[in-house]
Amino acid sequence: MAAGPEPPEWEPRWRKALRGKENKGSVEIMRKDLNDARDLHGQAESAAAVWKGHVMDRRKKALTDYKKLRAFFAEEEEHFLQEAEKDEGASEDEQADPAERFRSLLQAVSELEKKHRNLGLSMLLQ
Repeated sequence: MAAGPEPPEWEPRWRKALRGKENKGSVEIMRKDLNDARDLHGQAESAAAVWKGHVMDRRKKALTDYKKLRAFFAEEEEHFLQEAEKDEGASEDEQADPAERFRSLLQAVSELEKKHRNLGLSMLLQ
């Protein structure tokens, strides 16, 4: 079945002409709406691509910063262990006071923490 009743064969010519204009107008409106929707869709896609690029850049920067921090920590840990070995070797020979050895190790640890904190903050503030 059709959506609406069929117009009779004897319909006046002026009514047929009006129906054509109404249809033509609504088709133009629908075409304009379709074009607007396509434009908006294109704009949304490009905005999403820009946002994705922004997010990927931020992720890449965070990963690079993380790798830098990790390398720095590994280097500092190695340096700290070498210093501890030197202190340990020297203290065994000298039989230094344990409180003095502990104080020097504590000072080295606090310096290491300060360096890490400063490096981490400077990377976060970039």
